[in-house]
Amino acid sequence: GDDADPPPGAPAAAAYESHSDGIVGTLEDLLDKAKDQLDVARTKETTSRHNFEMLEQSLKDEVKNAEKEMGETKKALAASSDAKASAEGDLQVTTKGLKEDIATKESLHRECMERSQDFEAE
Repeated sequence: GDDADPPPGAPAAAAYESHSDGIVGTLEDLLDKAKDQLDVARTKETTSRHNFEMLEQSLKDEVKNAEKEMGETKKALAASSDAKASAEGDLQVTTKGLKEDIATKESLHRECMERSQDFEAE
């Protein structure tokens, strides 16, 4: 027989080598795919984090502006309330003065009428 032939039942070494190369190649492909997926995931995460931070800053700015507006509105409301109270006070004083003036006019009118009647009677 031929001395180069492997013993019967023993697989050829080349078959193992070829088979292990296939497994290593498959594992390397899987590793490359995993690295690519990780890169994509990291990019998405970075983008998401950036978008979140932008949204968060935008909301903080909106809250800050709303609080500033509310403060200004409260000051304006307080000033309006003070002006209203002052105007109401002025109105009361004016109304009281008007009533007194009307009473004085009526009193003077009565006096004039009485004197006129007295004068006519003489």
